[in-house]
Amino acid sequence: MKRSSLLGTLLAVLITAACGSAATRIAQGTPVDGTAMLVLAASAVPGVPSRTTVLTDLELEKEASIPGLPSMMASWGYAGGRERVFQGESRHLTLVISRSLLFTDVTGARSFVSFVQANSGAFFGGVVETHPMVAQGRPGWLFTLPSCACHMSNPAVAGVLEARSGVVWLEINGPDATPALLVSLLDPADSVPATSSG
Repeated sequence: MKRSSLLGTLLAVLITAACGSAATRIAQGTPVDGTAMLVLAASAVPGVPSRTTVLTDLELEKEASIPGLPSMMASWGYAGGRERVFQGESRHLTLVISRSLLFTDVTGARSFVSFVQANSGAFFGGVVETHPMVAQGRPGWLFTLPSCACHMSNPAVAGVLEARSGVVWLEINGPDATPALLVSLLDPADSVPATSSG
């Protein structure tokens, strides 16, 4: 076998292995392993089905409708994220969004948390009440989301916290959604690696 053929075959094998790996490649080309990111465990929201997906800067831009958000995320060193969404009928919580976002350093994570607070209406819709919060020693913001004018609307609250070079984002909606429950669910003991089904 010629040396160039062998090199070509080896390159093809390496590319195939990289594409099938557990790491997620984002726009910046940095591999981010889902085990490095923690999301809320299924046991924390019993009886409500969940799904976990990769969270890209483009997904955040679609949600918040903020033009240029991906370039801002890149400037803050966004390395990748995961999102676990629980949704279903429950007398406790009907919608829970748990996110873990990783940045290359603490400054990037802090910049993103400040940006979410400054643009809370774009991220959460409508007029959002914001208050500084600390949960398990991690600083951030508590957001009280606007309720719809419909009959039987549920309360909704969210917390976005700095966690070293990461950001923890938790949003809860349902009959029992309160700031106290939010802080309780933000406890890292209730989280698992994003690659876990538990």
